[in-house]
Amino acid sequence: MSEGRAVSASEWREPHPVWVIGHRGAPRRARENTIDSFDWAESLGVDAVEFDVRQTRDGEAVVFHDEDVSLGTQRVAVRGFTTREIQRLVLPSDYGDYTIPRLQDVFHRYGRSLRYVVEVKASPGFDRGVMARRIAGLATEYGVTGRVLVASFDAEFVKRTREIEPKLATSYIFSHPVALPEPGRLTPLFPPVDAIAPAKDLATPSLIAQAAAAGLSVHPWTVNDPGEIRRFLAAGVASITTDDPELALGLRNGAAVPASGTSSQ
Repeated sequence: MSEGRAVSASEWREPHPVWVIGHRGAPRRARENTIDSFDWAESLGVDAVEFDVRQTRDGEAVVFHDEDVSLGTQRVAVRGFTTREIQRLVLPSDYGDYTIPRLQDVFHRYGRSLRYVVEVKASPGFDRGVMARRIAGLATEYGVTGRVLVASFDAEFVKRTREIEPKLATSYIFSHPVALPEPGRLTPLFPPVDAIAPAKDLATPSLIAQAAAAGLSVHPWTVNDPGEIRRFLAAGVASITTDDPELALGLRNGAAVPASGTSSQ
């Protein structure tokens, strides 16, 4: 781990070719947000995996998208479980039963073999400071600080993360139009971040140009259509988040792909 700890510069802040990011791993191969899904994404050769993180009652970061867990006819908030309780759950899916991993399980399994987009989900009772410190602590422990991009729709959370651990790159996610900061002007309503992650329909040439002027990299989501993938590969974005990383990697790397490709979902 000593080599990892010595690496402080964020790879997300450096210029790089367009990265292909597996949305929740490889969700067309395995249940999303699971170790199986991340294993598939790694085997396909993704540049990074994106996944959702929520906070348990005792402050642990666990990998799960929804605010609630379905248990038969009941729905129980992730925030209602302790870490020990949530680790005991065995849940059904179309790909078979699965368990909910902790963030530390993901970092421990893949270490510096992957890059990570850690999307933090806010919910009632969510403690921003505890979550930011937990992510920062785990990233340091596993030597992946420079390979982690912390992302959230919650502007206050990404701001808090920057305050707690400036070495962690951060990204503001949005699904509606927002005003980007202008060079040389203070923008108190826009969080201090390294990147933006707009929904794909918002990632217009104009927005990409504005982001570049503001020193922000652009990471659109969720891009599944072959035509859209091709367009973004040529548009000056930093990454493409997709449910079909195999298709996106093939297009980026010049493999022949049928014109119909894979339909977006």
